[in-house]
Amino acid sequence: MMSTRPMAVPFPAPSPAIEMTLEELRVAAANPPLSVAELRRIATLPRPWEPSSCSGEMRRLIYAWLDDVVSWINEEHTWRTDRLIPHCWSEHPHIVHELATLTCVRWEACFAVTPASLEEWQRYTLPMFLDRISQRIGEAGCPPGRHQPSPGGGRYQLYCDGDPPMARRRRRNQDSEM
Repeated sequence: MMSTRPMAVPFPAPSPAIEMTLEELRVAAANPPLSVAELRRIATLPRPWEPSSCSGEMRRLIYAWLDDVVSWINEEHTWRTDRLIPHCWSEHPHIVHELATLTCVRWEACFAVTPASLEEWQRYTLPMFLDRISQRIGEAGCPPGRHQPSPGGGRYQLYCDGDPPMARRRRRNQDSEM
């Protein structure tokens, strides 16, 4: 039986706005601007590998791109179910942060003139990312349709609310007065 699927599906491209931003940053990294004004402008550009540095519209585009990349990774690069990126990846901040970086690094590998950066991504970057997901959410992870809330949620609330934050502030202030 002949498959209608290509043997290798290309890496998903970002939106034109993200691609333009990444290109501008790539050029600036290769040829840093000389003027202070241009350096300041480059410093204010969004960094797609850090979605929190981006505007709401840019984040929306990034998250759509990440969703395409998750589908691509799960189809093109994984076989074992304990190494899949979970469907609920957007509910896991640790995955969102790392996935954005992983995606941008893979996109940059598309522009390399040798296969070295792509080989590094395939040999080290992606497997280590998938291992970290498995370590953090467990081998069973979040089964499809059954997202598991963070087991550390209660401790995080305790860290942020009530007396502990005030006690930390008092201790910092006390220490700075010595």
